[in-house]
Amino acid sequence: MKIFERLEEALLVALFLVAFVVLIAQILSRHFFPYPLAWSEEAARFLFLWIVFLGAAYLVRLNGHIAITLLTSRLPTPLRNVTYLMMQSMVLVFAAVVCWYGVDVAWKVRKLPTIAMEISSSWEYAAVPVSAGLITLRTAANMLRALRGGAPQDADGSLI
Repeated sequence: MKIFERLEEALLVALFLVAFVVLIAQILSRHFFPYPLAWSEEAARFLFLWIVFLGAAYLVRLNGHIAITLLTSRLPTPLRNVTYLMMQSMVLVFAAVVCWYGVDVAWKVRKLPTIAMEISSSWEYAAVPVSAGLITLRTAANMLRALRGGAPQDADGSLI
């Protein structure tokens, strides 16, 4: 499992670096050459879309999303765990529904090309079901871990 985690981290870093290079190339071509890169803005948007959605799934794995714990931190531990599992159940259902409909939308736009790069729009739309699928799986794993081991932990190690 560690290899998939490392691959995910490497992919996120690579996507960010490619987006950075594309944006720098866009700036340089716009200011120093008479013909700006027509595809660079679309490519940067495409890359940032994937970075954001994969980053959301990555944070679910780390349990690193922002959480307001004003009320739950004052609950007794057993009730806090039940509350955590209820919240994770809602996240799981929501992510599964988003994944389902995301696949449907990505499939429907598969023959629609992007304007500048002329690739299938489904590559852009696929970020939603891919990340929602990962969020679904990771939320289920977090719930199983909480059921087996007790109190869930935030990314910094503190109790939720």
